[in-house]
Parts: sequence; structure tokens; C-alpha cells
Amino acid sequence: MFKRVLLLLWRQWLVWRGARLAASARVNPSVSVAPAALQLGEHARLYWGGEVLTHGAGRFELGAHSHIAPHFYCLIGGNRLQIGARVAIGPRCMLFCHSNAIPADVTATAFVDCHTDADIHIGDNVFIGAGVIVLPGARIGDNVVVAAGSVVKGELAPGWLYAGQPARKVRALC
Repeated sequence: MFKRVLLLLWRQWLVWRGARLAASARVNPSVSVAPAALQLGEHARLYWGGEVLTHGAGRFELGAHSHIAPHFYCLIGGNRLQIGARVAIGPRCMLFCHSNAIPADVTATAFVDCHTDADIHIGDNVFIGAGVIVLPGARIGDNVVVAAGSVVKGELAPGWLYAGQPARKVRALC
């Protein structure tokens, strides 16, 4: 009973601070998040031990019936991370809309001063295995599977299984 009351208070605090949560959406209290940047659809879940880091206009959207397993990391910055409906993201995944980059002239610009920023879009009915890294600007189409430990950059076409570093097409998903 006490745990349920705490969860309800946590949810109410998130909503009061600007989170847009469907009635059945759940965010574990151990998740570090800026509530105003958060939007979760029906039955969406953010499990324990995760971080969603945003600032300014940064937004995190998780579609209906989607979840991110424990110990995830989302570095969004002022960008947008949009995850579709019926998406399952495995534990220890990292999604980067904001990251350090290699400067055009490494002798004139320090690595810490060079960044890349781009939105990430993940379609509907996607399964992302454990430990996957998704880089800035990635676009994952509908009905895609990304194998555990893969690194996603660029665009992944709908209807395929991808694996590797960087992730490449392995086979079509009927």
C-alpha cells in the first residue's frame, strides 16, 4: 500500500511539473528526468535506473505500449528523441541526440569544443536489443529489429534485422 501511494505521488509530481503522461503510463521514481520534456503514451514504461537528459527545447516522446528496460541513458540536449508505438528497448541502451564530434581541423579545435546535434526518430513495432548505442540523427524505420550490442547511425530501412558496429542489414523480416 505504501509503495503504491509513493508511486502515485511521484506520478502526480511529474504531471504537476509539466510531464504529459497518459493515464496508464509509468515512470519509475529512480529515473532522472526533466518532467517538462517528457511525454508518454498509453501503457508506456520507463524502468528503473535510467537517465533522460534534456535542456531548453529538448523533448522525449515514448509512444503507446512502448518501454525502455532498466539502466538506459538518453542524452537529448535541446533536440528531440521520438520513439513510436509498440517499441521494446533492451537494458543498458544509450541514445545520443547530442554528442562530441571530431572537428574538421583537430589542430585548431579541441575535441571537447566540437559537438554534433540531431534528432533521433524510432518508428513503430521496433525491438532494440540490450546494449545498443544509437547515434545523433539516426532514423529507425517501422518493423525493425536491432541486435544486441549494435551501433546505429544513419537510416535503418523498415522491415529488416540489423546487427553490427555499425549496424548493417542481416535479413528481411517477412
